[in-house]
Amino acid sequence: MALRILYPGVRNSLATLAAAAFTRQNFGLAGMSSSRITADTPDGALGGMVAKYSGNYEVDISNNYTVAGIFINDAAGSPFENTPAVASGKCPMMTARGSYETDIYETRNELNTLDLAYAAGNKLYVSQFGLITKDTTGGVDALLGVCSKAPSATDPWLGFDLKI
Repeated sequence: MALRILYPGVRNSLATLAAAAFTRQNFGLAGMSSSRITADTPDGALGGMVAKYSGNYEVDISNNYTVAGIFINDAAGSPFENTPAVASGKCPMMTARGSYETDIYETRNELNTLDLAYAAGNKLYVSQFGLITKDTTGGVDALLGVCSKAPSATDPWLGFDLKI
């Protein structure tokens, strides 16, 4: 799972990652409606997930908080590499306007009854699972961004311009 930075806004690593953001179950989470999350997906915050403020200089991925930005890296780190988030308690995020791509996003609506087809110009929001969505039927936050590149079967990356 990843975030591609095409045109960066502000990189921010001031906030500490909440303990739950290291361990939250991603695959098999009740109600999760993204086919982009598989059994191989690590638990915890992922690069491309939406970071939300949960305290003073603290971020989480819970639906109960205000959007802070988009995580750049996975909290668990990459296999066979350094794990800076675990060591420092911080997970960097993009917190200002810029252009990005992510390979994790909602592929079905929050009711899990309809496939989502993205198109350039779609307004994007945050699902209750911390993923980007165009669906507004669930408990979504304010506008997160705008779709700049629709994913396809041959190129599953969703391009977006962050508007926070």
